[in-house]
Amino acid sequence: MVKTKTALKDRQSPARHLSCDIETLANRGRRYRPDEWLYFLCQDVLAGFGQRLQQPWDEERQEALYALSSLYGNLVGEHPWKDILGPTYMELGSSGQQRWLGQYFTPQTVASCMAEMQLADADLDAHLHSKTRIRVMEPACGSGVMLLAACDGVQRHHGVSALQQFALTAIDLDRLCAEMTATQLLANATLHGALGEVHVYQGNALTHADMHVIVSLAWPPMDEDGLLENLTVPSCPMPIGVNAIPAASAIRVGEQLSLF
Repeated sequence: MVKTKTALKDRQSPARHLSCDIETLANRGRRYRPDEWLYFLCQDVLAGFGQRLQQPWDEERQEALYALSSLYGNLVGEHPWKDILGPTYMELGSSGQQRWLGQYFTPQTVASCMAEMQLADADLDAHLHSKTRIRVMEPACGSGVMLLAACDGVQRHHGVSALQQFALTAIDLDRLCAEMTATQLLANATLHGALGEVHVYQGNALTHADMHVIVSLAWPPMDEDGLLENLTVPSCPMPIGVNAIPAASAIRVGEQLSLF
């Protein structure tokens, strides 16, 4: 019986695997809702990159999040540049959390198709010996699926080193969405290939009102062994003004925001 349950769990999608564990945590203690555990997971992963927690975890959450973050890390390792948290969000929403989790995100297959079309004319060779980076902006990032799909396409077609030519900027009104995007981009970049820059904000991409930094960093070059050095994430959140957003953060491949 145990083997059967384990086999069934192994065949589950990564999102279903993660959402099952989140639901188990919520049902076990009944102190925090599933959507709150998802938010805690994002904060815990980002804390692993140096982001300061607003307050330390209590003993209950610290023990649970250690296991949950480890599971998420393993899933990211097994599924490079795939949106795991977005489908997890929707799995939890379909299980009675519509009041708190009522959004629907672009499916991975659609995002991959859009990324292939958007990046088809990218002349990465022109940037190989240039100090400029290809800047991509996602003004309503959701769970970050579009940017993940773009990174996946770049790596498959041009190799892992090409990722360092890209500077990604993501913005969303919803705090949890911005944190999911930051979590997924940092986790994948650490495990599957360093990016040039990652900037994630919570706020209105049209007015830049009440913008807050979730993550803003630039990856250092890899050393001869392909390892990263001195990766740091500033303490967040912090208010920013419109001038703090990286200049020319709109996509420069094809036309601005034609698909993204």
